[in-house]
Amino acid sequence: MLETALFIFVLLLLSAFFSGSETALTAASRHVMHQLEQAGDQRAALVNTLHEDKERLIGAILLGNNLVNILSSALATSMMLTVFGDHGVVYATVIMTFLVLVFAEILPKTYAIRNANSMALSVAGTIRPLVIVLGPVTLAINVLVRNLLSLIGANSSVGENRVAAEEELRGAIELHDGDAPTVKQERAMLRSVLELTEVQVEEIMSHRGNVTTIDAGLPPAEIVRQALDSPFTRIPLWRGNPDNIVGVLHTKALLREVIARGVDLSGLDIMNISSMPWFIPEQTLLLDQLQAFRARRAFRPRHRRVRRSHGGGDAGRHH
Repeated sequence: MLETALFIFVLLLLSAFFSGSETALTAASRHVMHQLEQAGDQRAALVNTLHEDKERLIGAILLGNNLVNILSSALATSMMLTVFGDHGVVYATVIMTFLVLVFAEILPKTYAIRNANSMALSVAGTIRPLVIVLGPVTLAINVLVRNLLSLIGANSSVGENRVAAEEELRGAIELHDGDAPTVKQERAMLRSVLELTEVQVEEIMSHRGNVTTIDAGLPPAEIVRQALDSPFTRIPLWRGNPDNIVGVLHTKALLREVIARGVDLSGLDIMNISSMPWFIPEQTLLLDQLQAFRARRAFRPRHRRVRRSHGGGDAGRHH
């Protein structure tokens, strides 16, 4: 009987380990683990590997946890029946419910949730072999579960998973609470990142009348003066009509040319040092345009778009 009691004690310890490991590995910060892995922490790399297939991870832990709980309850019932007869079932149920609930569930999970990252790093090396050994069983169970979910229409598609991930991010952004101007600005900036796939460039464009431009037909000295007076580093050039954008002048290129020529600017050809304008359709999504900027390595400190002052027609855009 003493050996049975000791065996039950060991099984309860294993149950506590499984319960705490499940909570720690699922609650561990993915961002922290990623940073630790980048720094060379092999335990963090193992945690990230386990996170890649959470269904298999949770299935293996739950399988191990249920095995030890059921076995400990069966042994306790057998022992209590031997001592107290038929009433032993009641005693075993009450005692094991208390022991499992307090020492194998609440206590280890409470500790794990308070120390998720450190505990995840500690148990990952032990849980990984268990996941591998129980892999075939958990795989079969997961297939069965997915089929049962599909019967009731509860399977989630990739699109639904993406939407759920976005909503989780939005919720995390809203938790970034505070009334300080810097906090509000950060929150608005983070929200806008999630809207890149929904907003067209037309919605963030500046009207042509609000954009600093220079007439390419002006004398070189006047162009230099206007460029130096402008707070922008890239300035649209027009010729004949303000809507006729013929180039984009970069002030660095202009200054290099001015320094090379000295005081004599009579021979300066402004079009030779300007770049071709990039015309962008109004309906382009912000994310697509950002990727296009990256492909062209066209990053700029200020966002400016040009459009006609009247609503008719499809006007050119430049960056």
